This record gives sequence, C-alpha cells and structure tokens, in this order.
Amino acid sequence: MTVPSTDKTIAVPSKQFAAARLATRRSLAVSRARAASEALAKLGVDVKVIGSLANGRFGQSSDIDFLVLECPRHLKYGIEGTVEDCLQGFRFDVIYIDDIPPHKRDRFCKEAVSAGHLR
Repeated sequence: MTVPSTDKTIAVPSKQFAAARLATRRSLAVSRARAASEALAKLGVDVKVIGSLANGRFGQSSDIDFLVLECPRHLKYGIEGTVEDCLQGFRFDVIYIDDIPPHKRDRFCKEAVSAGHLR
C-alpha cells in the first residue's frame, strides 16, 4: 500500500500493519474471553475456551468458542447474554459438553484451555 505525501509517495508495509492489527485483535479477544470466563465462574459455570483462540490459529474473522463443562441447570442455554456482554462485539459460540456426542467429547476436552492460560 502507498500513501501520498506532499512531495513523494511513502510505502507503508501492509503486511506489518495487518500483523499488528491481528495481534491487537487477538489480545483484545483474550482479554474479553477472560472476562467472560470470570463472570461465568461467579455464576457457577465451568467454561473453557476451544477453537482458534485456544490453539493459536485466531484470525481476523475468527470467533471465540466456549465449551461449557458444568453449568447450574437453571442457567443452561441462558448464559449467552453474559458472554455477549463481556465480549463486546466479538462473535462467539457456546457449546455445552452434554450436547456433544459421547464419541467426540474427548477431542473437545483435549483442546480446551482455561481462559487464564491463553497467551
């Protein structure tokens, strides 16, 4: 990308700009995922982060995926509002462990990361 100047054209390293923008987005996603996890823990919900944020593939269009391991029955399917408030605009998915077929649960649990351990 080039940016016109009064006396010459200045080259702006677009790859560096994109990398910086992505790093900022990822940092913000980690911070907000931690906030959501902490808010849910106060409600008695045991939640982990899975997907691209957990495995280091978080990109410009990635969402934040949560795996609910334990949840008070009266909150089931009602915690999305808390997550939405904490994520402030990030797209997200909430997956409940008991909705996953038993033969796939191990795979989900192996990739699950506590939000406090995200980097």
